[in-house]
Amino acid sequence: MFSNTRAKILSIDYRFIRRTIINLCARRPRDLEQAIIIGDRLNSGLMHSPLRNLFKFSIPKNISASLFDLEFPSPIIAASFKDDIDALFQWQLLGLGGITYKTVLKAPSEGNKRPRIQEIQYNSHYGLINSLGLPTKGLEHFVSSFDNKQILSFNRPVGISIGGNSLDEYLDVFNKIHLKVHSLDFKKVFYEINISCPNTQDGKCLSDNLEDLSSLIRAIRSVSSNIVIIKVSPDSSDEEVLNICELLSHFEKCAINVGNTKYISTQSVGLNANEFSEEGGGLSGIALFENTLKRVELVHNNSKIPIIATGGIMDYNQVKAVQDKGAILIGMATQLVNDPFKIPQINIKLSYAS
Repeated sequence: MFSNTRAKILSIDYRFIRRTIINLCARRPRDLEQAIIIGDRLNSGLMHSPLRNLFKFSIPKNISASLFDLEFPSPIIAASFKDDIDALFQWQLLGLGGITYKTVLKAPSEGNKRPRIQEIQYNSHYGLINSLGLPTKGLEHFVSSFDNKQILSFNRPVGISIGGNSLDEYLDVFNKIHLKVHSLDFKKVFYEINISCPNTQDGKCLSDNLEDLSSLIRAIRSVSSNIVIIKVSPDSSDEEVLNICELLSHFEKCAINVGNTKYISTQSVGLNANEFSEEGGGLSGIALFENTLKRVELVHNNSKIPIIATGGIMDYNQVKAVQDKGAILIGMATQLVNDPFKIPQINIKLSYAS
């Protein structure tokens, strides 16, 4: 009871501070990314102070989820969108069952021009639109920094999202990361193949070519028995999703993540060229939930491939809904930005319902 009350109080404080920072950063053209940068710096300070113990919540023992040979103490994991160590650390303190690093590309990239992330209203729902374009420090930086003791000390599953713009590039990224992972004592690693980013061409070479996707999985399986998850786009057709499930059924320890951001035009949400550098971007937030729920049901009813549900999942009721439709794990992104203190609250409710 005390933990739930503490989480609710911290939730109120967090949302107030977040909104204050956003308002202070409001300018023309508005740019939500500046508020995020300031928030990350404040969070980093907290995570390196004695106050970080305020964020530590135990995970109830009766809510764990298993995906093949990996045990997740909570079914809620961080979706692939962040590589800030202090944020990933904080979310695990709060009770995530695992994390997924932001997609790793071979070469460093600044991503798209700012402004490239904004708050919006879409179909009367709060959401975010982003066209970050997969900014990344690149493969070499990721490999050199992956064995971060702050993250691995939780001994919870860690996902590595792999991207590329050709089959060869995916293979290069995987092979270097696999060599690093193989050299460590830490064995709770899974790989996520990102073929779904709406803001770049990266990955579309595989989403449009199942033969190359099959070749990639076959190459991974020749050297690794780690779980492989294929992350598909909500813009994919039902037929495309089921074709990927059929492909995965021929390999061991493969799963599907039915969800990423959904492409929308900036015009449809009233953003002008000064407020958003691209003509469109990826929608995230509650507006995606109904599509995510339908996709989980589609895969569960037509395939035996394990499911990770990502997209628009913000509270306990939505977590329970996708679980009831067949999802094993739940990926969160937008809610981790809006209010990460929902994590312990959802975990507690899941415990009561078990």
